[in-house]
Formats: sequence, C-alpha cells, structure tokens
Amino acid sequence: MSVLDTIKLIDNRVNAIRAFHKKAGVPKAELDLSGGIDSAVMAVLLKMALGTENVILVHSQFHTASEQTDRAVRLAKQLGVRLVNSDFGETYEVLLDRIFQDMIAAGIGIDEMEKRILDDPTIEGSIRACLRAPIGRAVNRLFGGGIRHGTGNECEDRFLRFYQKGGDGEVDTNPMAMLTKVEVFQLAYGLAIGERHEDDLQEVLFDTIKALPSPDLWGNGDGHSDEAELLSQFKVPLTYGRIELHTGSITSFGTIERVSRFIDWVGRRIFDCSPIDDQKVWNATDAQWQSIFFLTQGSHFFQGMRTREAVPLLRAARIAEAQTRHKWNPNIPTLGTRHELVSEGILSDDLTLKED
Repeated sequence: MSVLDTIKLIDNRVNAIRAFHKKAGVPKAELDLSGGIDSAVMAVLLKMALGTENVILVHSQFHTASEQTDRAVRLAKQLGVRLVNSDFGETYEVLLDRIFQDMIAAGIGIDEMEKRILDDPTIEGSIRACLRAPIGRAVNRLFGGGIRHGTGNECEDRFLRFYQKGGDGEVDTNPMAMLTKVEVFQLAYGLAIGERHEDDLQEVLFDTIKALPSPDLWGNGDGHSDEAELLSQFKVPLTYGRIELHTGSITSFGTIERVSRFIDWVGRRIFDCSPIDDQKVWNATDAQWQSIFFLTQGSHFFQGMRTREAVPLLRAARIAEAQTRHKWNPNIPTLGTRHELVSEGILSDDLTLKED
C-alpha cells in the first residue's frame, strides 16, 4: 500500500481539482491551513491547480501551538498564496464564558461542566474545531465565494471518522479522501523534491512531514497527537504509517491502514461488495464478525502481529464506526476513488515493505 508514481498522483489530483472548478464555474478556492501535513499538501495542490491569485488560506488560532502557526505562515509565504492568520484566543475565552453563564442560568451546574472538561479535553477541542468552519466560510465569501476544500484522508475519514462534522468536516470537497496517511506523507515528499517547486519549499514541507500528526485542539501544542487521542479513546494502538524522510520510502504501515485493506478484502471475499460499499461489512452480524476475526490468523494484512493483537484492532474499528456513523457524509465529492488510482497503477494496496 503505497504511492507507486508520485508524479502521476500529483497530476491526477491537480487535474481533478481543476476539472471540478471548471465544471462548477467557480475559479476561486478557500482552504483552512492548520500547519499539519494534510492541509500543507492540499495548499500546494490548490496553488498548482488554480494559481496563487485564486486561492485564499485561513489559519484560525484558538490557543494554537506556535509551531503549528509557524509552519502555516512559512508554507503560505513560500507558495506566495495569501494567508488570513487570525488569533481568536481571547474571543474564544469570552464566548466560552458566556456559554457557561447561560448554561448556569438554565440550571446546569458549573462543577458538573468543569469536571466534564477536565475529564475529556476533546470537549473544548470540538468547540474550537467548530468555530474554525464559519471563519473559513466568512473569508471564502469575502474573497469572492469559492470552493471550500477539505483535508480529510482515508485513515481519518473512513471508519474512524476522526473529524468534527461541523468543523473540518464542513467542506465542499475532500480530494485526498482515498489516500492513507502514509500516502499523504509520500505525496508531500514528492511535492517537496519535485522539479515543479523551488528548493525553499522543501524545508517547510520536510518540517511538516517530521511533525507529529496533531489536530492541535487541546491548547497544548504538538504534544497532543492523533494517535495518543485514539489510544486514549479506543484502548488499542490505532496508528499511521511512516516514511523515511531522505528517500520517501515507507518504513512502516499503520494499524489503521492495515484494518482498511483487510476490510476491503473481507468485503470482496464475504460480502461481494466494493470498498466504496463497505457498510455491508460494518453491518454484519456478531456471528459473521466472529468469522471475520478468525480470518486474521496468518493474514498478510497483519503481518508480524498475533491474532490477539489484530482482533482488538478490528473490535475497536467496529466500535468507532458505530459511534461515528452519524458523522458519515457521502455527499462530499472526493474527485475520484482509490479503486481508480489503483487500477491506473498510481497507488498500490500491497502491504509489503520494499527492501533497499
């Protein structure tokens, strides 16, 4: 499972974005730039597809880590794309305080609310995430009204749905929805070393590749990572793959990626369905899932893992899919599918690491 041809993947995504805008008759685009790898890659692709004059980037700070902001500012500068960089930290505190006061007036105890926030940092995280969406929409409208592009990838948006529906899920497209996190890393590497860009982009893209993937919504910087949050929530290591920075080659596949390819295989073998229609797998009966668990024994999808390690991953994935099903939105265009990219020899579903 990897990018077989980075140049073709870049061309494919750039052409897909360009064609979508042409068909919609909308030349402009807006993107929320977080300082993370997904939005960095999307920013580069949008510039390539539409030109600097048609793209506006938005970085909304809500006690955002300085390193995240630094990467966002540096990337926008190197791309030559305008960045709206706004600090809403004080505004957020005033808003949250007003919500507290009005909930107290409604009969909700302050101690009860404060304990919930102390026990679950994702509460404030989700509030911050939701506040970013209307800011992005406002900038988009003031910029002339364009397509608001998303940054979701397969690892976060498939069965985990690791996004805020009213926040980073409130977008018009998701052009990287079919790419796993490790493939986004590979795409970033290809953009960094490609002949299409000056060398000064390499440093900021490489710094972003090296940064620990984080939604940065808890107000404690890069110390809040995606994988740590997922481990805390589901009690199993749901992880991303990694690449070697100097070569772009994959050094490890993540457990989320392994589950995704296994579910694809189960869907074809047992339910005669395509990966796009994997709801048939998730809706399987408990008895059918026992059979699915049995199939992990010796499976190359979980190579190097024992059955007692693989099965909890699938149990957690099943729980995550059920708990986040209400966030599923099939109406956001992805501008293509993984199956198409695999068929064209651009991506591979193989989980074998290539030896040097």
